[in-house]
Amino acid sequence: MQRRGLLAGFLALPGLSGRGADAVHPVSLTSSGPMQSTADGQVIENQDITAPSGDALTIRHRGVTVRNCRIRHTSGHGLHGDGAQGLVVENIDVERVGRVPRSMNSARYCNNINLTHCRGATLRRVKATAGSSNVYIEFSENCRLNDLELHDARGPYPRGQNVQFNESPRSVLENFSGENGPTSWTEDNVSVFRSDKCRVRQGLVFYNNSPTGDGVMLEGSSDCVVEDVDAVQQGNGAFAAVPVDDIASGGCVFRRCRTRATYNSRRDGRARPDSNGLSFYMIISDGAPKHSIIDCHYDHLANPYNLIWDARAVNDGWSFTAMGFTPRKPVRLHFSW
Repeated sequence: MQRRGLLAGFLALPGLSGRGADAVHPVSLTSSGPMQSTADGQVIENQDITAPSGDALTIRHRGVTVRNCRIRHTSGHGLHGDGAQGLVVENIDVERVGRVPRSMNSARYCNNINLTHCRGATLRRVKATAGSSNVYIEFSENCRLNDLELHDARGPYPRGQNVQFNESPRSVLENFSGENGPTSWTEDNVSVFRSDKCRVRQGLVFYNNSPTGDGVMLEGSSDCVVEDVDAVQQGNGAFAAVPVDDIASGGCVFRRCRTRATYNSRRDGRARPDSNGLSFYMIISDGAPKHSIIDCHYDHLANPYNLIWDARAVNDGWSFTAMGFTPRKPVRLHFSW
């Protein structure tokens, strides 16, 4: 396999507020054009930032906090961090608006949150909509992402993720939902790329129209854990752990993961899934420990006979069984402005 009705019902599910309290008093936002950090330890707060072109908010200093901000951008990143170690981003609503040509060049510069070399960054209570990728983090180990409401990843390839960790080991994504739909141009909903020992927990990935994308993909990443994640309306695959090029894969754990309402046909003008409706795509490198599938379930699959490839890459005693279930509710964040 190459690496490359229900909708309305699920979108109508009542949402969960993200963990963490809203501000007690309403926040008054100050309108602004594009902004940049000016010093280590700076606090940027209570801004309504609009950028018709270029990056809306650029952080190049250490220990900066960005909070209580609304960001709208078109042809650049929403929040771009470069070398901003220890960055804290909280209570943020960021959206890519307007139309940008769907090309390789435009995709590179239109992420909602784009962090590079930002070791130890923290994102909490972030809503991000219609980015090329909603959150893209590279070369940034030990990041923590919590309480994320993500919508409509627009791509195109190589973007198209609600969240991607790229060479960002020991990072954590938890308490999140990534919801796509017919306007999206997805790849993997969540991608952990060449990033060992990451954790993806307590989440919902909803809708994927890529012929090659998966709900949660661990690619060239070892010793990762995915637990308590539901993958709904996936075509090519719900969960995956595979090597990439010369980068190994092994020892990943999928615990209490569930997939429901998959499809195995063309969708939104894109080709049918490459995998013939596979659920788990599992490959290990030579000599690597096997992956584990523990207490996982499926419901209403388009192809209930294509569950795991390759089962030889999975520890004996794996558990992936049919069971009816209601998917996790998506995160719904509410801001005080």
